[in-house]
Amino acid sequence: MPTRVVGFISEKGGVGKTTACYHIAIDLKRNHNKNVLVIDTDYQRGGITCRFIPSLIEKFQKGEIPYSTIYHEFQSLYADSEAEVSIDILKGSYNIDLIPSDPRLTRVTVDKLPGSRDVTKLSAYRYRHLSIIADLISRIKKDHKYDYILIDTHPEISDLLDSVIFACDYCVSPVKLDRQSSIGVSSTVEAINNNVKKLESLLEISSYSNTVFIGAIPMMAREYGEDLIWSMNQEYKRLQNAYGSTFESYVSYSRKLRRRFSMFKYGNFQLVQ
Repeated sequence: MPTRVVGFISEKGGVGKTTACYHIAIDLKRNHNKNVLVIDTDYQRGGITCRFIPSLIEKFQKGEIPYSTIYHEFQSLYADSEAEVSIDILKGSYNIDLIPSDPRLTRVTVDKLPGSRDVTKLSAYRYRHLSIIADLISRIKKDHKYDYILIDTHPEISDLLDSVIFACDYCVSPVKLDRQSSIGVSSTVEAINNNVKKLESLLEISSYSNTVFIGAIPMMAREYGEDLIWSMNQEYKRLQNAYGSTFESYVSYSRKLRRRFSMFKYGNFQLVQ
């Protein structure tokens, strides 16, 4: 099976995005014997970074991550350097590989790209910015055999998120089953579609279908008996009708995460295999 790159994306914070990514990574490793790499691009909290490597909590809070991170990839581009950056891959708990987050990722923006009066060159810079994480993953695949690469993200639409989406084969959107939280699903779909438009303008291509939105993952659901409570069941149905893509299983307050995550599938696509 080729490496699957899956992004966990939601514009809405507090919906369980990091929790979903974290526990699915552990389940893939412990219960399915898969080789997993987690890439953390959540620059504000570094949630997954500090869960897998607790000793980095204090350093992250001080903004002193002592490793070569994705931030250095973008900095190399902003400096118009052709030198290849060697990114550090750390070994986290549960024997899961990790590319840690970096608080300085907040500085990532196309506004820092080198200036040029040459429109073709400007387009090339913008394409390099969009593809920088995808290019990094391609290099990593040459030296490491991973079954899954999972990418956690910061809850916002940004140039950094565009680069994450471009690198992913699939994106999922963890969501609480309430109307306010489900806004994050629509923004995820919109962000993917906007990436298509950007690529069409940069590369003058007619179509782009590399990144697939495979569904919303309902999180922190409440149950009555063995079923969702009425209001959450209605929101689940609304999401399914709106996007046609909601995972059959959900994570409830009363069930163990590991047992729920091992069941996640949408249609013929099973996130944990």
